[in-house]
Amino acid sequence: MMSVPVISGSRQRLSAVVGRAVSPWRPQGHIGRVRALVGYRSGLVGPRTVPSPVQTYSTAAVGSTSHHNDDSEAKPFSALPGPPSVPVLGNFLHMWWEGLLEKEKLNKNHIMFTDFFRQYGPIFRLKIVNVDMVSIKDPVAVQELFRKEGKYPARIDIKPWRRYREISGKATGVFLSNGKDWQKNRSIMARPMLRPKHVSTYVSNLDTVSADMIKRLRVLQARADGIEVPNISDELFKWALESICTVLFNERMGYLQDNISQDAQDFIQGIHTIFLTTNTVIFPDADVHRFLRTKPWRQSVEAWDTVFRVGEKVMVRKLQEALEREERGEGEDDQPNFLAFVNSTGRLTKDEIYSNTIELMGAAIDTTSNTLLWTLYELSRRPELQDRLYQEVTQVIGQDKVMTWDHLKDLHLLKAIIKETLRMYPVVHNVSRLLQEDTVLMGYWLPAKTCVVAQVYAMGRDPQLFPDPDEFKPERWLRTGEAHDEINPYSSLPFGFGPRSCLGRRVAEVELQLLLAKMSQQFVLSQVEPEEISSVAQPLLMPETPLHLRFVDRK
Repeated sequence: MMSVPVISGSRQRLSAVVGRAVSPWRPQGHIGRVRALVGYRSGLVGPRTVPSPVQTYSTAAVGSTSHHNDDSEAKPFSALPGPPSVPVLGNFLHMWWEGLLEKEKLNKNHIMFTDFFRQYGPIFRLKIVNVDMVSIKDPVAVQELFRKEGKYPARIDIKPWRRYREISGKATGVFLSNGKDWQKNRSIMARPMLRPKHVSTYVSNLDTVSADMIKRLRVLQARADGIEVPNISDELFKWALESICTVLFNERMGYLQDNISQDAQDFIQGIHTIFLTTNTVIFPDADVHRFLRTKPWRQSVEAWDTVFRVGEKVMVRKLQEALEREERGEGEDDQPNFLAFVNSTGRLTKDEIYSNTIELMGAAIDTTSNTLLWTLYELSRRPELQDRLYQEVTQVIGQDKVMTWDHLKDLHLLKAIIKETLRMYPVVHNVSRLLQEDTVLMGYWLPAKTCVVAQVYAMGRDPQLFPDPDEFKPERWLRTGEAHDEINPYSSLPFGFGPRSCLGRRVAEVELQLLLAKMSQQFVLSQVEPEEISSVAQPLLMPETPLHLRFVDRK
């Protein structure tokens, strides 16, 4: 699942459009011209009318949406509040100027959007070039949005990714497809990825991967003389890749070894490059980058080529092995795996199988590894919470035992810790839908095809929805915890919602639960040098600076 790749930087974006290296730029000599062009605080181009700089909104029980959809009193689309706009570019220059004035907002559109809500209220409009987007953070409105998403929910396209599929002749998988094609892909893949009966069969293999990850952390910590585990984010990335490949192919790929294959290194770097170039090639338009063959566009295409080359190589081999087993009369592989199931349906072409599987691989790696990284960051600052987690895990599982699906059901504090991490640091920090019909939402008339974006990060940090939103409080998710009954289920949607929600969410949750449980039993976490870590959106929400963690053996 991906967030809407709204333009989030400034000088990086502009220099990248022409393919030049980024260099520091100071705006002193240009401020007057830029201010005049943008109309920022000059009065030439002002923000759309806002009734009040701070607006409250209903947090009524789910289902109480009458205040959102009263057609008789609906205001026109043009009345929506929002930042200053200029012809052609819309709000882009305003956002760029905001980034220049406040450097902490560079590559942080989740922070900028949260500020926009403070300025314009719980609904506002942005226009980036030719794309109109309406952002909301009212959970009742979010429920109404999903209720009206129709038979074939659609979201804003990530144009660079689609263009790559078109020029390369690759099929579109569940992430990029729409309409009946999306429904076909989704219906086939939902069974092995979302049904608890199927997901439970992956636990044994994933538990083995987690156990091997614990061994690797010990080795890495020892090599560093006990100071820290070097490059912890890279190690978690490899763990996430090893885990999802175990589910998809029922095969250990060896990504937790010291010397991984060149293909594995290329695949990992390819995924990184795809995410890092996405925001850049969105603006001003992917077709402009493609026509000019800018450096970011070339890097993106080369990265996709690599990811498909490596992924298809693995799948060709696995499908050939299955064919040979069938010819020998040995039947299917005894162990469950996604690829075997999808192939057995006979409903997808080989190209469709490749694209769907590769999209799952790519979506499952950065998201899961960064969620775990944020969780470890918060745990490393809270020794008492680590002790409570250790007690729960030991009581439920025992010491040094293989974990099962039934064990996971009883790890309530562990699940609450993950939920709280996802509230504060949703890796996919917004969820979009394209309206299927004209709709009244929060008192405004929105035409069909409007992109409405539920800003997940902003909702998670809203004090009206979550008291003390900047405090890490897993207790709020426990049935015996504070204000549990008051949490609206639509106020925290890290995996999206409905038929178009994250396809890999159940597998990701199992992966996180297994490794965190084992970590809590084996290690006490601490930061080498305690520090506050900020987040950036590239486009996934990730730590701005490296996290330096020490894993102290409990034994």
